[in-house]
Amino acid sequence: MRAAPIYASLHLYMTCQTHRSRGSGEGRLSVTTQLPPDIDKLFSQRSNRHGQAAFTNPRNIGDRIALSAGYPDPSSMPKSDMAESMRLGLERDGELALQYGANRGYDRLLEQLQVKLKRDQGIECTEDELLIVGGAGQGLGLIADAFCDPGDVVISEEPTWMGAVRHFRGIGVDVEPVRVDDKGTSIDELKASVERLESEGRRPKLIYMIPNFQNPIGVTTTLERRKEIIDLAKTHMIPIIEDDAYSDLRYRGDKLPTMYELDDSGMVIYLSTFSKIIGAGLRLGWIVAHPRFISAFAALKHEGGTSPFVSAAVTEFCASGTLVEHIGELRKVYGGRHAAMIKALQAHMPDGVSWSDPEGGFFVWVTLPDGISVGDVTPTLKDAGVDVSPGTQFYFHGGGDNAIRLSFSFANEARIETGVKALAEAIEAAAARG
Repeated sequence: MRAAPIYASLHLYMTCQTHRSRGSGEGRLSVTTQLPPDIDKLFSQRSNRHGQAAFTNPRNIGDRIALSAGYPDPSSMPKSDMAESMRLGLERDGELALQYGANRGYDRLLEQLQVKLKRDQGIECTEDELLIVGGAGQGLGLIADAFCDPGDVVISEEPTWMGAVRHFRGIGVDVEPVRVDDKGTSIDELKASVERLESEGRRPKLIYMIPNFQNPIGVTTTLERRKEIIDLAKTHMIPIIEDDAYSDLRYRGDKLPTMYELDDSGMVIYLSTFSKIIGAGLRLGWIVAHPRFISAFAALKHEGGTSPFVSAAVTEFCASGTLVEHIGELRKVYGGRHAAMIKALQAHMPDGVSWSDPEGGFFVWVTLPDGISVGDVTPTLKDAGVDVSPGTQFYFHGGGDNAIRLSFSFANEARIETGVKALAEAIEAAAARG
């Protein structure tokens, strides 16, 4: 059908609605204005794939026990340190901090990132390999947009971060899921998928994975598997997105080298963020990649430089040594909450429930007993004032109906205990109902 009829319909419908609202003396549309029933035809295919937003606001959590979203701990937010860093940033470089930014990112922050990456992640990189972005979410979007057209194939861990699920679904790629086991991304399934797809004439455009404290399961991909996956990517020329948002938040075990550090082919693209180690409200992250890739990603950043003002403040925060101290404090806070959640699960969960025990990050993955689904327990939890993330949010093509992701980052130890106990009671009630 041609576009003209719907536009005519929309014009007529809106005109009528406007006249109705004017009956009350107002010359504007009422907030209750009804759009034409075929309004979805106006939106792009990509918009319709994304659907409508579910609006959230941390201010509205109130007294609820939030074991769902990975919000950083409110009490650990470095407010006074950031205020001083902001003052120093404006004092030292205010003319540029309040100016449109360089499209690669604020140059003094690029310098501090090189120091941080070498110190904390073992990554030695030049400025040409760096791009500052508006959080890891924008970074993933730029990478996917640079490599993928609708109908292309992307391989991803599953279950995985819900933001990746939404983004890949929205841009219209076909996602080939690969299972995550207790050693990380399954290399056998990954090899089988790559070989089968290439035999069909469909070379995957990207491999997406979270090697450290995988979201939502919490597992860390072993060193042996990291090397095998890199070798596979080199052989088949498939870029790997190494999403590493949680690597600084390790509570036990030995740190493993990043895949970017292990790679000698330029096929690994490293993605991370300040959201978990300073504050999610900064909306500041970075990509480390081969300069050819960085140039392509930067060309898609239509806003130009990412937030020079915030970048100037973060630069001072890093340069003063405060970041190192703050990460140390966060490890204590989150390590204590992780221990509290595992202890509560051990104390309260009925038979048939299992859970992961990650070495870092924010999340524990709970698998429900046979015959009990997420839908059997979430209404009870809602009435009890406890929020959790249904496992279904982390799958591309259905799944996770028997699992729940619990976050231990936001609620304190006492509220974690209360929330886990409420989950256990909801499971027991569902089992009693048969």
